[in-house]
Amino acid sequence: MPNEVDSAKHNLRTLYKQKRSQLSSQQIQEKSQQINQNFLYNLLPNILEKNSNAIFSLYISDGREVLTNLIATHFINNKINFSYPKIIRQHHHLEFILSEPNQAFLANKIYPKILEPTIGKKVFPDILILPLLAFDSNLTRLGMGGGFFDRTIHFLKSNKKIITIGLAYDCQSSASILPYTKTDSALDFIVLETSIISAKPASV
Repeated sequence: MPNEVDSAKHNLRTLYKQKRSQLSSQQIQEKSQQINQNFLYNLLPNILEKNSNAIFSLYISDGREVLTNLIATHFINNKINFSYPKIIRQHHHLEFILSEPNQAFLANKIYPKILEPTIGKKVFPDILILPLLAFDSNLTRLGMGGGFFDRTIHFLKSNKKIITIGLAYDCQSSASILPYTKTDSALDFIVLETSIISAKPASV
């Protein structure tokens, strides 16, 4: 039986999926471009100033999530190391495969909307860039419900210091505090269309 928090999350996922579905393809393109540029111009330089050899992780949008093509192109053109997440099995943390030229991608067998690299070098990223359905003022992230990113954040943080960055449309902001459990991970930054919200305003 689902508990009260799980039921609340389920209802919120339905609500924010509906909100996101109201965005047209053109709006998704335009807003994603703003978000990508906001990250590239206003957050990325601060991160690289402190860790020029950082390895990033970058997701491939399912078409409704914030697109990441501009960020990927910038990383490639500037020889910034980045990786893509790969689901290994249910109830397990993600693995990350380093991006390489002419890399092949296939749809995940369990979640066919998710494209993943087929083969490549496994790495442990320093900075995670991830999608979300909703977020609140505490930078709590509401995801799709699989728990993959939360498990992965806990796993990586047990071994190293990492930075977590959510990419979000303005309409994904929740005015009220989202339901939260001890397995949920708050993010360090949320990059929006014209602003960046930070858990630690003076730090990256």
